[in-house]
Amino acid sequence: MSCIQYRFFSKLEHSFVTFDGLHITLTELKKKIMAKEHLKTPNCDLQITKADTLEQGQFYRFTRFFC
Repeated sequence: MSCIQYRFFSKLEHSFVTFDGLHITLTELKKKIMAKEHLKTPNCDLQITKADTLEQGQFYRFTRFFC
């Protein structure tokens, strides 16, 4: 089981989302974060950026994210 650490800009604490396997698609990651945070708006989208550089794009294992 793998996990990804994330944090919303408006929150102080980091949260984790877990998944099976070594990789997860960005779409599935967004769905898991939205489910964990109880976000149910169908037309809502999360912006995923690297925590240290705020860049968007390809991410690697052990990367922290801001939502």
